[in-house]
Amino acid sequence: MAKKADFLVIDGCVQDGRVVVVKGEPYSPPSKGIEEALLAEGRIAPLKDPRAQELLRHKAGVTNEVEDSGGE
Repeated sequence: MAKKADFLVIDGCVQDGRVVVVKGEPYSPPSKGIEEALLAEGRIAPLKDPRAQELLRHKAGVTNEVEDSGGE
């Protein structure tokens, strides 16, 4: 069973082995040390962080615009 992601990539991307997680996607660091380093760099933020929430709202708004623009 996969671990629930507690963070969101908010800047650039994060490579974890062969997997690349890009901005706006959920991410679960494999260790506490990596989590602390990525938080310090500003690459990830907790899901409840205002920056992560803003990114999620923006991403949802873009998705809704694309879906809404399909009809004529």
